[in-house]
Amino acid sequence: MPTRSRTLHVSLNPVKLVLCIALGIWLGFLAVAGTAWFGYRQLVSAAWEQVGQSATAPLGSPVGPAPTPAPAPQSNAQMFERYQQNQGAAQQRDNARIEEAERLASPKCQFWTAQQRNAPNEKARQNMERFCN
Repeated sequence: MPTRSRTLHVSLNPVKLVLCIALGIWLGFLAVAGTAWFGYRQLVSAAWEQVGQSATAPLGSPVGPAPTPAPAPQSNAQMFERYQQNQGAAQQRDNARIEEAERLASPKCQFWTAQQRNAPNEKARQNMERFCN
């Protein structure tokens, strides 16, 4: 039995197409303009609130937040000693981290970790602790 192919007839009216595109562009413009207008109103109202607050404040009071008092000056020797202590502590942390990474990356640690994971037994656990810790 022969099959009939169905055809779809599409009529394209250029006037409707142009009007729909123009309407879409116009609505997009209105959406962008409305968003910009709303944002501008919010920004201006926030700025006017700040101006109103500073205008109602007494003339002798500061407008901004109160400044924090400066810390007491320390001698250069104390600051340098604290710097050296901080640097030494940071260096020790870095060295410990590097040593641990090297220990965990060693072939013996890798082997015994795999043994403990695949066939856990007392010997594998002891050797893993020995080579990885």
